[in-house]
Amino acid sequence: MENAKADAALYLLTGLLQRLNAERPGLLQKMIAGVEGDQAALPDNIENREHVEKIFDEALELLARANTA
Repeated sequence: MENAKADAALYLLTGLLQRLNAERPGLLQKMIAGVEGDQAALPDNIENREHVEKIFDEALELLARANTA
């Protein structure tokens, strides 16, 4: 499903992350490590785990996209 508002937000957020990383080299890699650590620390019995995992996966995808572009 195409969502122009979500795509525009993703575009802008990616650009902002890239600019921050240019000013603070390594920032995105630290953020990726932080998200991975938070995801790994999720309790086994967390409510709505599938949705929470998807949130972390999307966050990591966004950070990876910004880190390679």
